[in-house]
Amino acid sequence: MKLSSLLIEGAILIDPPVQNKEEAIERLLATFEPYLDASLRKLAHLRLMEREKKISSYIDHGVAIPHTKIEQLNRVLVGLVTSSKGFPAQDPPGAKIYLLFLILAPAEKNTLMLQTLAAVARVCQAKEIREALRHTKSPARIIKQIEESGVDVKSTITAADVMVPAPDVLQPEMPLTEAITKIIASPDDGLPVTDAQNKLLGELSSIEILAVGLPKYVDLLKDDTFLTQFEPFENYFQQEKHLTVRDVMTREILTAEEDTPIIKVTNMLVSGRKSRLYVIRDGKLHGVVYRRDLLSRVLQA
Repeated sequence: MKLSSLLIEGAILIDPPVQNKEEAIERLLATFEPYLDASLRKLAHLRLMEREKKISSYIDHGVAIPHTKIEQLNRVLVGLVTSSKGFPAQDPPGAKIYLLFLILAPAEKNTLMLQTLAAVARVCQAKEIREALRHTKSPARIIKQIEESGVDVKSTITAADVMVPAPDVLQPEMPLTEAITKIIASPDDGLPVTDAQNKLLGELSSIEILAVGLPKYVDLLKDDTFLTQFEPFENYFQQEKHLTVRDVMTREILTAEEDTPIIKVTNMLVSGRKSRLYVIRDGKLHGVVYRRDLLSRVLQA
């Protein structure tokens, strides 16, 4: 199924005078009147706003994809607001939205919802397509541009569909103290380590860093009461000025190619008891799948 076939021409609004995400959603819901009566549009608005409070629909690069499921709906509805100048995303602060896709799906069509979300995200990955959609002045031409992108609503969700860009990367020769500063500023407690060509080498997380502060033989002993005799993290403070990322990082990480099915990614995260998996292309870092995102972006889609 082509993504373009799900778009409703009358639900493509070009540069409407909206000031925020909620106004954009309200205008799009009004265009769904032939498919949703007033009570269902009100229900959809309520659910969309409740979801926004929990997790922002802003994904990146000026794109937001609010979405929800409605019990009485019998088809997937996709609408689009374009804004050449952008309007505030609110979350994250300072970001602007130039393209807002609204997706409504029948309650029993969770897989189709995920597939449609993934297709929209794939369309918006290319900067040239985002810019073209943002500045096109004809709804019919927008549908044609999405059709020409060749993006389908695929039957299988893959790692590429749920991955996000790495918030930052570390280099192996970076001083450990500098790396810790980056990790503290990161939304996660670990960051990937790459070389100058972006080849993935491993990761550094709070686990490896904190382990530096423990006696090396502690995991060999059954009784850990003796630890109270040590100064907290004395080992770390003795070495911190000399350690680099390479000295501490781990190479025991989970990786997968972009086309790895999401069910396999989930199994790898669960069986490996890891909180993240790195998506690679030709050995180079391409993105990250976080275990927590499988809850918010898949199970609560």
